[in-house]
This record gives sequence, structure tokens and C-alpha cells, in this order.
Amino acid sequence: MELLNSIRFGERIAEKEAQNLRHYFVTTEDWRRLFEGEVDIIYGTKGAGKSALYAVLDQAKESLFEKNILLTTAENPRGNTVFEGLVVDPPTSELEFVRIWKLYFLIITVEEFKQWGVTNDSFIELKGILEESNLVPARTNLRSILSAVRKYISQLINVESIQPGVDINDFTGHPSGVNLKITFREPSPKEQSAGIRSIDYLYELLDESLINFGYSLWIAVDRLDVAFTENLELETNALRALFKVYRDLAPYGQVQIKIFLRDDIWNRIVQEGFREANHITKALTISWTKESILNLIIRRLLNNSAFVEQFGINVVEVLSDYENQEKLFYTYFPRQIDVGDKKPAAIDWIISRIKDGNGVFAPREIIHLFNEAIKKQIKQIEIGQNELEGDWIISRRAFKSALEIVSKIRLEQTIYAEYPDLKQYIQKMQGEKTEQRLDSLQKIWDIGEKETAAIAQRLSDIGFFEERGDKHDIRYWIPFIYRNELSLVQGAAE
Repeated sequence: MELLNSIRFGERIAEKEAQNLRHYFVTTEDWRRLFEGEVDIIYGTKGAGKSALYAVLDQAKESLFEKNILLTTAENPRGNTVFEGLVVDPPTSELEFVRIWKLYFLIITVEEFKQWGVTNDSFIELKGILEESNLVPARTNLRSILSAVRKYISQLINVESIQPGVDINDFTGHPSGVNLKITFREPSPKEQSAGIRSIDYLYELLDESLINFGYSLWIAVDRLDVAFTENLELETNALRALFKVYRDLAPYGQVQIKIFLRDDIWNRIVQEGFREANHITKALTISWTKESILNLIIRRLLNNSAFVEQFGINVVEVLSDYENQEKLFYTYFPRQIDVGDKKPAAIDWIISRIKDGNGVFAPREIIHLFNEAIKKQIKQIEIGQNELEGDWIISRRAFKSALEIVSKIRLEQTIYAEYPDLKQYIQKMQGEKTEQRLDSLQKIWDIGEKETAAIAQRLSDIGFFEERGDKHDIRYWIPFIYRNELSLVQGAAE
């Protein structure tokens, strides 16, 4: 019992375990490609590991520096998002967001340069222009930087809409007392004489500074789904603008934007029409296999020192050979959850119960399942239901009981939270059969045929349904991950 109480499989949300990730982070091919600079855009489902990659990348700053790469992160790896203030006072257009991203990236870069002691003529000029425009705040946290950017752009918008009768400075073209040294267009000769420079000129200075220093720069952006939650229009404007900035900065060879984004959000943007998608060639979508999931479980299990010490496990030997990992897995967990000649092995059962209708299974639910299973196992022992065999630490019953919790949380915190307009249709499935057709769904939902088809398609898109059969006879099968919470009945609707 004491051992079970000490075992943890980590947090299912990467932001909550950023400091511990390095101890059991799975160094996948996705990570290698990111670390080697082969990709810029990292897509993945919710819980697939985007934020874990982001957090580990942030912790690898010194290793990247040794590879002549400076890394600056545009968002806090955990805690409140830097951009949540934009939800209260949102930018009015996509164009305004483009300006925000470009200025914000420049200023956080200046702060990164200071930390690493970068200094040369190009950087000194760049820093001077930003300081003259009051864009380098005394408090250099990300929130203060974003606030300074918002204030500057508001002033710039006001200048661009000057009304007759305002006292204008003959050299700058700005109202008297306003000191705006950066413009988002090419300045006139008179404006250049007054020290006004374009944003493009500033990025040229940044590129020159990096070349002279002998380094390249990575700017990493994550948690965009959290930053603009509950405001679809704001999220769309922000992301479309971000990818336009990604395109605009491509000619500056020393500067690379690294964007971590949920694939469903990207798909929505593209479906609305987005020409910038043609410029994205260095991208990957995070994916997991049975082998990598088992490796993830073993790494997290072996991060428990009490477990390793009690059973005398050679961690290096286990992690160096997949067969050793598989052997260890089936030593401490049941070989099957449902027992029988035709029943799957435990790891296959776990994946089949976790994956959604699109066949996607993510570490978030795997970690959640094992943590809940440990809790269930402890409670079962406390009431005298100890069904452990040999060296098992989790029984079959504990895994099945844990799945009920995972099913509930998956529905409430992912599906209902992300797609509140679909909640009523999902809840009407309570107690229904696990396989449906359009006509049976129409009866359950009590809506028209076309609306039923549209809702069913959306539920398929988000993975609540798995489409089976063919286009002439589509059947909608509900994955195991959602069945417990909805008390679904095995079988096809008549």
C-alpha cells in the first residue's frame, strides 16, 4: 500500500509538470526534427504533446545556444497566458494583429539578446529605435512588453486617423508631443530624416545583428488555444495574422518562428480559405504508436524512485531495449484486461479504450488513466478487494473503473468545453446503442434530415463518431472513450 501511495505517472497537462518533463520525456522522432530545426509548425490534437515539446524546448535553451541558436518564447509555458488581456480589449482587425505580432517579437528578441550579452552596431541601433518609441518597458516580463506594444499601436492608429486642426510636427508628420519612430509602411524622405524607420528595416537590423553574432533566432509560440478561448473571431484573426507574419519574416534567414497549434484549429482556419497555407512546408503532425505509448508509460513509471528501488530495476538496461520495456510492463500490469483467447493484450486494450473516432490516442488520456487506476487500486485494497496477482501494481478491475473517470473528464473538459453547441446532441445519446445510422439519429435528436446529417458530420470531424460502412450506408460508431459516461448499450440501433 505504501508503494502504491508513492507512485505517480505525472500530470496529464504538460503545463503543470514543465519542470519534471525532462526526467521522462520521450525523445521521439518529432522531437529530433524540431530540435534539429527541420520543422517550424507543430500540429497535434489536444493532449498529443505539443505543450510538452514546447516546455522541453524552452528548457533546452543552453543546448540550443551551443548549436548557435538563440531561443525566445512568446508565451509562458504555464500559468496565465500572456494574451488573455486581448480578450477583454481585443484588436479590431487582422491587420492590427499583424502589427502586434511583429512588434512583440522584436521586443522579446531584444530582451533575449540582453540575457546572452549580444551586442553589435545593428543591435544597438535596433534597441535605440525601440527605446525612443517607449517600446522597452522598465518591467520586461511578457505582459508588460505586450502592454507597451498595444499602447504604441493605439497611438499609431490615432495618428493615422488625424482630424483637421490637430497641431502636426512638420518633420515627423505626427501630432506634437507624439514620438513614434516605427511605421508599418515605407517612410517618406522627410520622415526618414526625422528618424522614422519601417518595421521591415528593424527586421533587417535584427537579421544583420544575428549574422554578425554568428547565431540564428527561434521564436516559439504555444498555448494559442488557451489565449483566445471563447472568442472564435479573435482566435481566427490572431492566428491568420500570425501565419502572415510567419510568411513575411521568411526572407530574414536568421529568424525562424516555431508555432505549436492544435490541428483542429488549423483545419478550421484553412477551411475558411487561407492563401498563406501554401507557404507552410516545414511542418509535422505529432503522432503516437503503440510502442511509443508503452515507452511513455515505462519512463513515467521508472521516474518513481521507490518503485525502482523496491524491485531493483536497472533503469538504463530497461530503457535501452524495447523488449525489456514490454517485459517490465507485463510484469507489473495484467497481460490482459478482458481475459480470453481472442481478447487483446493490455496495452492494445488501453489504446482501444482511449482513442477517439478518428483513431487518435493521446498521452493526456493515457496518463490520466494510469493515475486514476492507481487511486482506484488503493481504494479497492482498503475495502478488501485486492485482486493483484504476482508483482502487479494495478488490477484489471482498477483499469476498468479508472476508464469511467477518464470518459467523464474527456467529455466534460474536452468535447463539451470545446464544442458547447454540440453538447445537447451528445447528451441525447444517453443510454442509446453504440452504433447509429442517420435515421436513428434523426429520431433521437428530433430534427430534420439535413440538420441531422450536418450534426453527424461535425461529430465525426471531432472524433465523437467513427464513420463505418460506405457512403451509401454510413454507420456512426461511438468509441469506448465516450461510452461509460453516456451509459451506452453495445449494439446497433434498429
